[in-house]
Amino acid sequence: MGDHILMKKLLILSLLPLALLGSTTNSSHELISQQIAEIKPARVGVSNRAVDRVRSPFIYLKTITKHGKKVTVVEEKKRIKFKPLKLESAINKNVKINGKWYREGDRVREYTIIKVSSGMAHLKSKKRELKLYLDNKNDKIQFKVN
Repeated sequence: MGDHILMKKLLILSLLPLALLGSTTNSSHELISQQIAEIKPARVGVSNRAVDRVRSPFIYLKTITKHGKKVTVVEEKKRIKFKPLKLESAINKNVKINGKWYREGDRVREYTIIKVSSGMAHLKSKKRELKLYLDNKNDKIQFKVN
C-alpha cells in the first residue's frame, strides 16, 4: 500500500511542472499575439521629399602640391550635367517628361510638378520656376505654296 501512495506522489510531482509550463506558455502566446498586433499597423517612413533634401555625406579629397609640399584639400562638389527636361506629352494631370510619366505633385529632379494644362507643365523648385511646352512639330504635314 505504501508503494501505491508513493507512485501517486511521484506521478503528481512529475506532472506538476508540465501543468505550470502549460499555463505560462498560454500567457506567452497572448503576449506574442499582442506584440504582433501592435506592429501590424502601417508605419510611416521618411518621405521621398525629405530624402531628396539630405546632403551627400561624401566628401572628395584631392592632393595638390602647394609651395613644394603635398597638401590634401576638400574638392568642390562636382555638378552632374543632366539632359534638359523635355515635355513629350500632357494628358489630363499626367505628363511625359524625358520618356517617363509623372502626375501633378510628383518630383522631377529638384522640381515639383505644380500644374499641368493643355500642352504645358509648370514645375517649381526652391530657387526657380520652369514652364515646359510641347514641341508641336509634325513633319508629316506639308503645305504647298503657289
